[in-house]
Amino acid sequence: MEDLKKVIADNIIFYRKEKGYTQLELAEKLNYSDKAVSKWERAESLPDVITLNEIASMLDVTLNDLVSVKKKVRIRKPLTVCFSVGLVWLVATVVFVLINILTKSSERSWLVFLYAIPASSILLIVFTSIWHYHLGLFVSESVLIWSLAAAIFLSLSSYAGMFYIFFLPIPLQALAALWYIRGIRKRGK
Repeated sequence: MEDLKKVIADNIIFYRKEKGYTQLELAEKLNYSDKAVSKWERAESLPDVITLNEIASMLDVTLNDLVSVKKKVRIRKPLTVCFSVGLVWLVATVVFVLINILTKSSERSWLVFLYAIPASSILLIVFTSIWHYHLGLFVSESVLIWSLAAAIFLSLSSYAGMFYIFFLPIPLQALAALWYIRGIRKRGK
């Protein structure tokens, strides 16, 4: 029985953190105190089956996921992200090499790597959205906004007044920050 308590406690902690909830947020959604959630996570007590089912539903997992030992697959998500972003940089490198081999004027071919940053950010936005990793989403959006502005500026820097391009990301960054804050407050209710 103690082993089962420990398994359930570890799984509640893992899936709660994966979803981005604090103990208090989870407790409020379940109409329990954060002290009850803390006891569950320390394996001092167990929630009843109905509550376990509600927890599983809130955390987008099955009841079986909460009560069984997980196989070691936690590396899958970071590995998927690394592989996908690595492909973006592989494509950028191939394009860079081809530009330098096939053209005589390749002094600005390094810009390919600069454009790989927003492309990587877009992939990260997709993954963090799917996995509900809100802080990662905010950071990815910020990198996309500012790296795209930098890429456009450096691509078109010969035009007068191109530095004004850096005024465009300011309201976009503010909107992204407000959206992130809204998400934090919404999860807290």
